[in-house]
Amino acid sequence: MTFLHAVAADLMEESSAPDRQSRGLIDGFELLGDLDGDGKEEIVLAFWDASGGSGVFNYLVILDLANDKISSHSIFVGDRVQILGGEIEGNKIVVNLVEHADTDPACCPAQKAIRTWAYEKDGNFREMPAKLTGRLSVEDVGGTEWILTMLNGEAVPEDLQISLTYEDGQIKGNAGCNSYFSDMKDREDAGGSVKLGPVGSTRKACPDEVMHLEGSYLQSLGNTTSFSLVGRQLVLSWNSADQSGALIFIPGRKVE
Repeated sequence: MTFLHAVAADLMEESSAPDRQSRGLIDGFELLGDLDGDGKEEIVLAFWDASGGSGVFNYLVILDLANDKISSHSIFVGDRVQILGGEIEGNKIVVNLVEHADTDPACCPAQKAIRTWAYEKDGNFREMPAKLTGRLSVEDVGGTEWILTMLNGEAVPEDLQISLTYEDGQIKGNAGCNSYFSDMKDREDAGGSVKLGPVGSTRKACPDEVMHLEGSYLQSLGNTTSFSLVGRQLVLSWNSADQSGALIFIPGRKVE
């Protein structure tokens, strides 16, 4: 964690409500650039805030370290939006995200958009007209080999790699011991909703602890009902008759 990251964490803690449930930085989102033209770079981070109720509010925080003083500015991005990434272009912060269209249910934003905020001489940021870029679909998962880091709230051991790739309606990867494969299609009832076909795999034997983890992963994967892209993470959410959970992946290598 850099010094400015620590400052951002402190600012979030200081502004937290006493009854807050959770709040944190969005992993993998960090922009650097000279927004105000003073020859020194500002850092732009994103964080989420679930301080009660059903909302998950997303913000950008801009930190400027100049003349040994730290100044900060925050921008409200939206409720339950999915921040995918961004860049700094001159005096502008450009963010790729998924937000709610008028027809999307509150739980499931599916409208992809590019939103831009321009730094102005008075030190404030003015939002410019948004550009809509299509609907969220499983095709947005393609092009990357995703590496599992969290399996239903438990960290995956560092010496075990479980992977997932998507291409042309199919997913495949390594489940820790065996290779697996399945179909994954969009559903039309809600943004980010998916349907998986039966999950098949090879039948190699590995140590018991690996096989146990692999079995849990494949069972959870087979019950996947939706996906989201948060920061640089892929989250697959699953439900069965009496249980639910989530599989969280980070990007590995690019897939040609």
